[in-house]
Amino acid sequence: MLWIYLSVFLIQFIGFLHSAFLIKSERYYDVFGCGTFVLVGLLSLVKNYFYEIEHIGESGYVYGLRRALIVSIFIIVWSSRLLIFLNDRIKRNKKDKRFDKVRNNPSKFFIYWFMQSLWINFTITPLLLVTHQHFSISLGLIDYILILLWSTFFTIEAVADGQKTLFLGKPENKGKFINQGLWKSLCRHPNYLSEIMMHWIIYLICFRGLDSYWYKFISLISPLFISFLMLKISTPMMEKISDEKFSGNPQYQQYKKSTYKIIPFIN
Repeated sequence: MLWIYLSVFLIQFIGFLHSAFLIKSERYYDVFGCGTFVLVGLLSLVKNYFYEIEHIGESGYVYGLRRALIVSIFIIVWSSRLLIFLNDRIKRNKKDKRFDKVRNNPSKFFIYWFMQSLWINFTITPLLLVTHQHFSISLGLIDYILILLWSTFFTIEAVADGQKTLFLGKPENKGKFINQGLWKSLCRHPNYLSEIMMHWIIYLICFRGLDSYWYKFISLISPLFISFLMLKISTPMMEKISDEKFSGNPQYQQYKKSTYKIIPFIN
């Protein structure tokens, strides 16, 4: 597993060098990040598929491999959609406002790439551990409920991104904030909520297949890091940008009062 973690850091470091010193742009930041997820997911999918063929008839192996296959597919589907969406967005907008103060400062820009390396490695940890173990309990009703829930939140994230893209793409909405669809009925950041939930669900699917309490504990790094990233970094960053932009807009203030920030019924 160590070589996978090191490879992730190497790929992101190459992306940093290319972006900071050759093109001096964040154009391929998300391409490198999401693309690495797709690569890891595909490698895991292929490995587990051939292992399942090799150990057909050995129920312990097959159950473990099928659990890993499902999580591999989830990682590939999730990161592929995100890759297409984020790549299309930066092609359309030409830049990402998250990088306005760092793209011309290599040392600060490097922090973003390093954080992306951590994000990838932490996120793939449950998958790598359940793949490494092989043996697992069979998929049961709880697992199928979790699979359904993951599909639901994946759909919510895709719909939310689509709604915002359509809203901002209309000339009459230039300079406005989105307060319709899931961005009104669910919360102000339905995409971040879905991101958190999808990774907690992946953790739970892997958790049910891990027989080592140490592996179960280590795997927690994935949903905890994603939750921290979404709740303490991404959401506050986007809230600050919106607060500064719409500080004098009474409709925005009303929107904040009437719509949950990210977790319905809690904040």
